[in-house]
Amino acid sequence: MAERTLFSYEALDRSGNKVTGSLEAGSDGEAARQLAQQGLTPYALKRARGSAWSGPRRKHASAREMQLVLHEFTTLLEAGVGLVTALSSLAKSSHHPTLTGAFSEIEKAVRRGESFSAALRESKLPVPEYFHQLVHAGEATGRLAESIRSGVDQFEYDQRVRQEMIGAMIYPAVLVASGIAAVGIIFMWVVPRFGGLLTQHEETMPAISRWTIATGVWLSTHAWWVLLAVLALALGLRALWKAPGFVDGLAERAARLPVVGDWLVEAEVGRWASTLSALLHGRVELIRALNLSAQAVRLKFLRVRLLAVARSVKAGSTLSAALREHRSLNPTGYDLVAVGEASGELPKLLSALARLYETTGRDRMKRALQLIEPLAIIVIGIVVGTIMTAIILAITSVNDVPL
Repeated sequence: MAERTLFSYEALDRSGNKVTGSLEAGSDGEAARQLAQQGLTPYALKRARGSAWSGPRRKHASAREMQLVLHEFTTLLEAGVGLVTALSSLAKSSHHPTLTGAFSEIEKAVRRGESFSAALRESKLPVPEYFHQLVHAGEATGRLAESIRSGVDQFEYDQRVRQEMIGAMIYPAVLVASGIAAVGIIFMWVVPRFGGLLTQHEETMPAISRWTIATGVWLSTHAWWVLLAVLALALGLRALWKAPGFVDGLAERAARLPVVGDWLVEAEVGRWASTLSALLHGRVELIRALNLSAQAVRLKFLRVRLLAVARSVKAGSTLSAALREHRSLNPTGYDLVAVGEASGELPKLLSALARLYETTGRDRMKRALQLIEPLAIIVIGIVVGTIMTAIILAITSVNDVPL
């Protein structure tokens, strides 16, 4: 069960009277929802002094913390709280210091007369580009809360897809790491025990036995160097993973694989459809929305196709025809987009398309895991079996035991 925290709040009731008090909740968002259910509109919400220590703060706010603060901000605006009051509330909240500091700077800029969209961009908050475009469109149309809600929903969609992908790969990664660790232990501590056989009966041993035992003895003798090499490899892979473009390049290559490739492509198309739906719902102009949603796609070949779609639409083609021309979706996707254009409900149909791709992508993910897991077990079994066979052959060759 999530730990409960004591919050103090200042809010306005339905009559506009100021109300103060405290309540227990699992998070800032839950506290805001409890107050809304009581008919109260909070303009200051913070953790009470003496509440439980929540551990050390990270240098940067996580995507989850960013998602929560945006959700709380949108909830305040939807409840009718003024923009400056909502910004002030979040600037004084217990969120990550980088987030509260950013909202404090935005509040000061808005009080000076700057637009919220300009202040948000200057604050360097780690939000996607489409979020800035939605805020700008919301200010232009007078529907700021609705536009920000579209951005928050899209941000949550992106995070959900990302977490599903990461979660799907945890078990195969643990399985492979466990297998490598098991093989390493066998080589470092089990195989070297048969090193005496190698020095005394090397000529009578099969080649596979000589290679296996010699490898185990060498690894055991140079154990510290091996551990340093493994540590250096891990640090190198970590640095490589954080290098710009590495993950996208890796995904680009993985997209060419069977099963896994289809899963990655459908996940990216779903992100594109969901982003485009949010932008159009927020009254962003179609060509700009097409370019922004295409830029949000990580797979280069798909991004190139979708940018070509934007150019075709700008030249006068319909969206469905341009998508079909550049082979960007499947037949179901073309039909849904065509119906959306004909009915004037393109944002809703794109949202439905995103949900469809999310569902099919989840099914493909399960099939990919069903392929990866047994394959990893088979490979690990073959390696361990080969080592055991080599040792048994070494013993039987020394003792002349007939096979």
